Amino acid sequence: MSEITNLISKRAAARTTSHFTTGPTDGAPVGFKAHPNPLPLHWGMPNNGFFPIDSIDLNLVDYPFQKSLQLTNNSLENLSLTGSSNGGQSVTPPLQPTKNLKTIRIERHTTDPDLIDIATGLQYANVEGLKPLLNFTRDFINRTHKPGYDDWETIITNGAGDGLNKAADALLDPEDVILIEEFTFTPFLQNVKNAGGIPVPVKLTIKSGSQGLDLEYLTDLLENWSTIHPDKKKPKALYTIATGQNPTGLTQTVEFRKKVYELADKYDFAIIEDDPYGYLALPPYQTPSSTIKLDTFLTVDEYLKDHLVPSYLEIDTKGRVIRIETFSKLFAPGLRLGFIVAHKEVIKAVSNYSAIVTRTSSGTSQLIVNNVIQQKFGGVDGWLQWILKMRITYAHRRDVLLNSIYKSEAYKKKFIEVIDPKAGMFVALIVNFPEGTDFLAKLKLLVWKFAEYGVGVVPGINMAVDKKFSAEHANFFRLTYAPANSDDELIEGGKRLTDAINDFFEKGLEF
Repeated sequence: MSEITNLISKRAAARTTSHFTTGPTDGAPVGFKAHPNPLPLHWGMPNNGFFPIDSIDLNLVDYPFQKSLQLTNNSLENLSLTGSSNGGQSVTPPLQPTKNLKTIRIERHTTDPDLIDIATGLQYANVEGLKPLLNFTRDFINRTHKPGYDDWETIITNGAGDGLNKAADALLDPEDVILIEEFTFTPFLQNVKNAGGIPVPVKLTIKSGSQGLDLEYLTDLLENWSTIHPDKKKPKALYTIATGQNPTGLTQTVEFRKKVYELADKYDFAIIEDDPYGYLALPPYQTPSSTIKLDTFLTVDEYLKDHLVPSYLEIDTKGRVIRIETFSKLFAPGLRLGFIVAHKEVIKAVSNYSAIVTRTSSGTSQLIVNNVIQQKFGGVDGWLQWILKMRITYAHRRDVLLNSIYKSEAYKKKFIEVIDPKAGMFVALIVNFPEGTDFLAKLKLLVWKFAEYGVGVVPGINMAVDKKFSAEHANFFRLTYAPANSDDELIEGGKRLTDAINDFFEKGLEF
């Protein structure tokens, strides 16, 4: 029995699943021998011949913004595909797709075990997910974040939001406490509430070079829990976005994660690791050029060895970690597809819940993601090559936005500072108010100033677990470089942002 077993919620542990079409499984008469080829007169599913779709053609690109490359000259989309040198050093050969296909076809039937055909993808399926995609998720985790124990499994979900809800259900009984970074992905709080759990915020250190999570505060909180929170149960879990944290963009080192895991082991709680951004590991900021050279990439092995931050899974030897993965940031969010990696007992609890609330994830989404990865990219390493193309594109976008901010009067006057993210798609912009400023009121006023200048940002306080708890250090905004259409939009966005801040400070922090 794993140490995670005692942390599974009573509600989840009590669930069992069965189906009305399932025949007897025990008490077979003496001499019974099952027929090798039974005919399905029991399952209420239509034969695939009734499906109006015979095949699906998907037209694909080789790198992000490929279509725009043909239309613009001096923007983000002007990606260089020619050979280049790297400071006089040799460079990695141009990165090509494993299988150079422009179109892939998904047929009604296939004999390839790695692919999902129409007959399978559009049919009812097991709640765990379709086998080829499940196999891919396990191969992918073995390549990127292999757990430190053997009894782990994966299950397909309807995106990270669904995965988080199922993780909360698997662990939390009413009145159970879950520790959450004080600024976080706040929709998760609804999942906690739905399970009857109690969220307790843990302080973050929001400055360049920090790990995000305040380890000293967390340690003191756990050591003195009965004194600080005498009316609450001891924590059952910790929820963390450890890489490219939302909203701060901060990333925990592997050494730091080991210390947090030691606390989880000592105080017997689980870790829910939400990682939608971690594969977008970014190099440090550098002044952007007008092109992105797709042939100066890391190799997959270099990326995995030196750049991808290890997951909590890799230091987990007892099954304490539930890792939430998603295809939203690397493929497309509208497919609503992701997966959970956890100890088999947790996966069993999640599977039983899925049978009640969602059943299997969309077969169409599964066959699209799986078959593009297999047919276009050629499997795990080809998919990682695509991730490297996204990584360098996001790095360029980050550099363009930060460069716009660094050149501004507001930055030069030290009205603001920014945290250069090591991963993901978010930047924390810290506003340096004079000491004694009621900055929550001023931040609210500043949002109106941003609206007047025509730029949208997220106040950090909007993403607080407990606004009163975080009121004294919420003097930041979350910025993102993900949705902009071009360099020009990022540059203009940075200019509007910093012009608004400069105007605000020059007017004595008034509108």
